[in-house]
Amino acid sequence: MSTLSNVINIITMIVMVLLLLGGAILMATRRAEHGRGSVLGMIGCVVLLVGVVINGVYILMAPELVRSLGFAQYGPIALVMTLVSLLIQVSGTGLLIFAVIARRNPPQQAAQHAQQGWQQQPEWQQGYQQGPQHGYPQAPPQQPGWQPQQRPPFGEGQPPAHG
Repeated sequence: MSTLSNVINIITMIVMVLLLLGGAILMATRRAEHGRGSVLGMIGCVVLLVGVVINGVYILMAPELVRSLGFAQYGPIALVMTLVSLLIQVSGTGLLIFAVIARRNPPQQAAQHAQQGWQQQPEWQQGYQQGPQHGYPQAPPQQPGWQPQQRPPFGEGQPPAHG
């Protein structure tokens, strides 16, 4: 029975190591898009990976420790290892949760357009926005984000009618 238990423990460790390594690599490749969340996720995966390795070594060594130390002396070691495992699991899981709720970087395309003045006004509207030089009141300043298209006053900026 002990051999089957060891095989199951080793398979579980291998699956968890592969899962956490894959998660850390995936988060590293998406760092530019997700920023802080990706970094927190990578750290969380690494912390959990360290926990899996420590628990794996402990589980594989536990029967030998019981034989060599006796069950009475093994108790405090088991308590310390359980507390260390709990601390690592809580820390790693907490980091993954914070990674999910962390603020994301804005999409690169939207950020580039905003920096380049993507929402520039049409030529006919720029004169209208500059002030009352044409006798028209100045329009309110534009807020960032989508703005409905404004129409010029009648006759201004319109192509001549053919008739």
